[in-house]
This record gives sequence, C-alpha cells and structure tokens, in this order.
Amino acid sequence: MKWLHETKYIQQPLHKEILSTSLSEQEIPNRDLYYHEVKQILDYYKNHPINYGLLTMLAMTGLRVQEIAKASWGDVYLDSLSGHYRLRGVGKGGKKFDKLLHPSLYERILAFRERRHVSIALNSSDQSPLFPTKNGDYYQYKNLSNYIVRIIERTELPFITERNDRITPHYFRHFYAIYSRQQGADIFLIQKELGHSDRKTTERYLEKVLQREQEIGLLWKEQDF
Repeated sequence: MKWLHETKYIQQPLHKEILSTSLSEQEIPNRDLYYHEVKQILDYYKNHPINYGLLTMLAMTGLRVQEIAKASWGDVYLDSLSGHYRLRGVGKGGKKFDKLLHPSLYERILAFRERRHVSIALNSSDQSPLFPTKNGDYYQYKNLSNYIVRIIERTELPFITERNDRITPHYFRHFYAIYSRQQGADIFLIQKELGHSDRKTTERYLEKVLQREQEIGLLWKEQDF
C-alpha cells in the first residue's frame, strides 16, 4: 500500500490506516486452566461416560479438538516397547503425533465406546471414529467444540461462573502445558508434545508458571523474619 501511494497509483495513504495486528500484553486473552479446575470438571462428569471420556481426552493428551474429532479407532495401538496404549495421527500442518494414552484415559475411552455400542476390540483396519456420535459418525469438530463449551458451562462450578470468558477445548492445551511444566517437564518437550513450531508460543502458554518459578521472593529465608 505504501509503495502504491508513493508511486501515485493510489491517492490516499491507505497504509497509514491499517492497524497493527499485534496484541499488547493486556490484550492477550487469559486461557490458563489449572489442575484443581480441570479435576472439578472431570469429577462432575465421572458418572457420564460420554462427557467424561471426551474431557479426559482433552486434558490428558493436549490434542486439538480437530485432532480428536477426526481420530479413528484403528489409530489406537498397544506399544510393545512400553506396554502402553497409544494413538497415532496427523495434526495441524500435517505434523504426525503419537500420543500416550494413560490407563485411566484408555478405560474412559472404552467406556465411551461401550455406551455408544461400538467395538472395543483393537483393530488397525477399523476406520470408524474413535469417539463416534450417537449415529456412529465422526463429529464435526466445530460441533464437538461447541458441545464441550456447553457441558462445561452446564456444571455451573464457581470458578466457571466467575470467569469473564467461556472455557473452550483450546484451554485444555494450556492446561496440558502448565501441568506438564509443574510436573518438571522441559519447555522443549512441551513444545514438541503440543506441536508448536515456535518456542515462543509454548512460553506464552507458560507465562505465569515461568514468572512464578523466577520469583525472587522464593530466594528469601522466611525464618529470618
């Protein structure tokens, strides 16, 4: 736009009217979600196999809702090296992932599938949805995302009603990063698990956690006071 104006191809300096797309620190939305909050949501739905399975999947894998919606039952396999169940798939930007499915998560996936009356026997050629709808179809990821938002709001837990924003599936990726860091994970490993191309994106997820880790007050000797 600037070049077009300088060469007099256009008369108005439109480039001066274009606003910056960068956000100030105050404008960046807070998508932090912490363990005690996620645990409350999960406990609320522990007797609801559908919601329990979906929410646990989001919390314990850090996968995007799109990746969960398009996952197939045939993508699940038993890893002979570790003895754990895992999920293969292709994520954003064509990046492949291979996610650990903790035993508790795997049990909740099976409970979900049993409730939907579909097979729970591992079969690598089974291209049916990992999490099928009532009709046995794949979820449209936007529909699944909206469903997750609704069931979280439906809990009416105090920390949810007091927030100024709606908790979406993406918040669980922030939770995954935060909880992993609190358990001692290196930022590089968290970046790799979340499929971030830029380390700065991961650091943004962990901003408050990293600030707390570097708080100088922790160096003080409390007993001196």
